[in-house]
Amino acid sequence: MIIPREDGLVRIYCQLSAVAPGSNGRIDRSRVTPESILDTAQRILRPYKLEYKHRDWWTVYQFADTYNLGWKIAMVVKGMAKPSLLKSYEMERRSVAQELIAFDQSYSRLWSSRPKRILTDQDGISMADFASAFEQQQLFSSGFGVQYGPSILTAKASSNTTDLKCHDAGKPSGCNVDVASSHQDLAAMAVLGQRFPSFKVVNQCDARTWHVANWLKSDGNFHLLLFAGDVSQPSQMDRIRTFARKMAQISEIIPLQRKRPPRKGRDSRVFQDRDGIVRLLTIHSAPRQKVEFHEFPSLLRPYDEELGYDYNCIFVDGDSYYEGHGHAYDGYGIDPTRGCMILIRPDQYVAWIGEVEDVLGLEAYFGRILVERPV
Repeated sequence: MIIPREDGLVRIYCQLSAVAPGSNGRIDRSRVTPESILDTAQRILRPYKLEYKHRDWWTVYQFADTYNLGWKIAMVVKGMAKPSLLKSYEMERRSVAQELIAFDQSYSRLWSSRPKRILTDQDGISMADFASAFEQQQLFSSGFGVQYGPSILTAKASSNTTDLKCHDAGKPSGCNVDVASSHQDLAAMAVLGQRFPSFKVVNQCDARTWHVANWLKSDGNFHLLLFAGDVSQPSQMDRIRTFARKMAQISEIIPLQRKRPPRKGRDSRVFQDRDGIVRLLTIHSAPRQKVEFHEFPSLLRPYDEELGYDYNCIFVDGDSYYEGHGHAYDGYGIDPTRGCMILIRPDQYVAWIGEVEDVLGLEAYFGRILVERPV
């Protein structure tokens, strides 16, 4: 693949399929040099010649899945998660790797093919085909082109509360384990097993506008998003109080972070909560001026004797002063009156969706993953 760049530069991509693996079975990067890359490009372009006098930059891309694997290893090593969690790495990433390799091969051929000269040209590549492939490449790059099937980490959409087996999803061997059920219909656009999209919401206390993703830090923790619905209605606020009471009762099973996360310029040790593995964020749909921060259950607004309240834990899907309305509930396909819960994995993929009161369903999900904590 040849891409003209700025200042007279030209970028060249080469597939180094001839690189022999090292003794550990992995590609030995030390065997890849600028000279070996140039040699490959020269052989591809024969009978044309390729030479250069100035090399601005070079690198080797390898397929790496650390974003999927790192947090799993950390949880197992720390004694938080069961070792069986590690099996999900191959189950999730093997098919994705195969799909990506096949796409890269076809994408490379697309770049090297000639464009169509006329509509009846059967051999050329149309701009529509090229644009479609480019959009698909962007989905892969962003992670939104990937969807993980049901596993111990990704619940399966179901209209009932019975447990399901993931071997019916066509996954590799070793996937015959219990899978939690979930309710995709409660958040139709936050697809189970896909990267969680982001919309703008407004902070309940200071009215600042934030993307939801800004608070989903990649720190190895799960994020439980409580879409609290229209809490200006007493019946809905009662549902939220029921949620808080049930969550407090299972705090030993699903430990929530009760301290504020690290902030830039501060000693992060002051803010760490080593026991909590789930950060709870609330997003309601009521008019911001009709509800007060302290009306929410204390579980939703953590307090620290040294640092005070965490004011970055309750948000509203509503109008902002300068950036309009983010329409997060519409974007996620959530009923703005009743709301729901969405559990986000540490790698930002949707893990489980349930009703506001379905704490037992959430407990069942984590029961498949976490090591039972001593009472």
